[in-house]
Amino acid sequence: MMREEHVPRRRLIGDLAAVHDDVPLILLIAAPGYGKTLTLRQWAAADPRPFAWLDIEPDDAEPARLLRRIARALHPLRPAGDPAWRALSQPTGDMAEVGPAFFAGSPGRPWLLVLDNLQVIRNSPAQRAVIALAERLPSGCHLVVAARTRLGLHIGGLRAEGRCAEFGPDELRLSTTESLDVIHNSGVRLAPDRARALARRLGGWPAGVYLSALTLQGRADVAHTADRLSGADPYLSEYFCDVVLAAESADTVRFLMRTALLDPMSAGLCDAALRRHGSGQTLAGLAARNVFVAPVDSAVRSYRYHPTFREMLLAELRRREPAAEKGIHQRAAAWYERREQTDTAVRHAAAAGDLGSVERLVGRYARRLVDDGRAEAVAATLDTLGRDAIDKNPGLAAQAGWVYAFAGRRSLPATCLAAATAAIAPDKPRAMAAVDRLRVALAPGGVDNMLGYARRAARPERPGSDWYQVTTVLLGVAEELTGNTVLAMTRYVRAARADGENRMAAALALAGLAWQAADAGDDATATAYAKESADHLGAGRHAGGWSALTHLICARVALTSGDHSAWESSIDQAGPAIRSARAFPWLAAAASIRLTQLLLEAGEVGGAREAAAGARLALAELGTSGVLAERFRAATTELNRRSAGTDTENVFGLTTAELRVLHLLPTHLTLSQIAEDMRLSRNTVKTQVAAVYRKLNAPGRAEAVRQGRDAGLLG
Repeated sequence: MMREEHVPRRRLIGDLAAVHDDVPLILLIAAPGYGKTLTLRQWAAADPRPFAWLDIEPDDAEPARLLRRIARALHPLRPAGDPAWRALSQPTGDMAEVGPAFFAGSPGRPWLLVLDNLQVIRNSPAQRAVIALAERLPSGCHLVVAARTRLGLHIGGLRAEGRCAEFGPDELRLSTTESLDVIHNSGVRLAPDRARALARRLGGWPAGVYLSALTLQGRADVAHTADRLSGADPYLSEYFCDVVLAAESADTVRFLMRTALLDPMSAGLCDAALRRHGSGQTLAGLAARNVFVAPVDSAVRSYRYHPTFREMLLAELRRREPAAEKGIHQRAAAWYERREQTDTAVRHAAAAGDLGSVERLVGRYARRLVDDGRAEAVAATLDTLGRDAIDKNPGLAAQAGWVYAFAGRRSLPATCLAAATAAIAPDKPRAMAAVDRLRVALAPGGVDNMLGYARRAARPERPGSDWYQVTTVLLGVAEELTGNTVLAMTRYVRAARADGENRMAAALALAGLAWQAADAGDDATATAYAKESADHLGAGRHAGGWSALTHLICARVALTSGDHSAWESSIDQAGPAIRSARAFPWLAAAASIRLTQLLLEAGEVGGAREAAAGARLALAELGTSGVLAERFRAATTELNRRSAGTDTENVFGLTTAELRVLHLLPTHLTLSQIAEDMRLSRNTVKTQVAAVYRKLNAPGRAEAVRQGRDAGLLG
């Protein structure tokens, strides 16, 4: 099907030609369309050694017939003598009898014998004869087998002896460069980035790349078509139907189409969703036969279809059995829910169009999904429902707003809140609590309105309930931002120490306690709370918006202790977390103000100026800002004072803070006294002095002073 000049396989041919002379058996095993035959023909054309070729037929399952055909194929290269033909004429055609006569005499010039499409006689006695033939080949000769599957080829002995070279899908797939060559050689003019994206989607499957190029030929909208090309397009779909599905039974085709809705697939999932038994054996058989099915997790025996094959199967299912899809998705959703894989359960319920199940699942598990960092996946699933479906369901709208907020969406949470608020029934306290909780988190009426809604949301919650920690920490935030620090700390302690598994809420509560201790000058307590808060987020440090204050208090601890590496790490994580908090303007403002103060303390005026700008934008989204306004004024006052000093740019790249330290180095003051004079911690000053020494290339204080005077930085 594929033209050789369109699919050059130079890299693969080089690997095949490099197989050592003492390796008699070479296997090319892959699904249809991986270019096995084409590659072998290109190899035969490029290699100086002679090739004999045999296309295997179903009747070759009889060993004697197969051996006679092999002898005739090899006759031009190695004529068989009379003893060999007498042995071959026997009905059994046993290799034990044929082999000694067949390969008697001088070995002659090395040759290669290709047996193509060996899968048509899989699990037959003839396959044993093939292995026996390979074991008796003269040195330097190779038996090359091309097949879709290795079933029936017992190569364990040859493999253990290092006498078998195997080339599978990984070796046969096209590289990105080769895929681009195929597209270009077909006359398609496609921008390199789009061509690479198309090649990645096809996974280097040679036939897929070639057929896609044919699809794109002559198209005026080639870029648009390439972006949307799938296995359901005619050329690819016809190939799969004619070459793959046509060789399978009706029951297997039905299984393939229906399980294409399940990605990945496992025996239990397929049995439950399709209401059948034995799916594990079917999947294993499909994978063994390379029907575009590959294992992805041996521990749970899960499988995936090739993406393009799956797209074709889905199109075929919707054409042949459109009514089957909803039930399969519903049963899959139930199966995943029983295993507490809720985000996948939601995805299948949404695909079934089962809004009742989506509302129930999201309502029951939204807090846990957000806490586990799966908000973005669930938000993407909710997107498939459409805005109208969510807006018409107030219970779902309130929970969707929560998910969207933690997924970092900017306007959708407010839209969901408006829909839920307009339609929620006041006689349903749990539903009202969900709406009030979202009101507190989004603070659409500013900080002043947060407290009333937070108190109302907290009424139905009791210790141990799913939403107790979240509601309690939000109540603490509302208390703190309206000036009641003592009561806020009480709420934070309750949220942090409550029985539950809400790491996100506990981390935020502990960060609040840590910042309060830091503001009071209790560095030891602040450090302890900061560590506990970070521990709740885990080693990967959850990147969600509610982690921002944790990263920032860890940064403050690092700055105070002079741990430059920890400082850089915490600040680097704080930035994305603040950006993820944009749906919570009170949190974005509070974190940006803290970041401004920290960067000023570290002497990074430019960064502080940028953080202050972010705080200003977040405050503008709040109708009222409570204590945040005063914190912002204090931060910007200090920022303006620092900005009025020496500019941060100079020949040595010293920051404003480092220049201030440099001006105090000629004095008799110790580092502790300099820290006291500058109202900084000794460790902070120590870090800045070290930076001055490094930038001035000075080994010590005296040399730094001399360098500073020579450069005109000191009077």
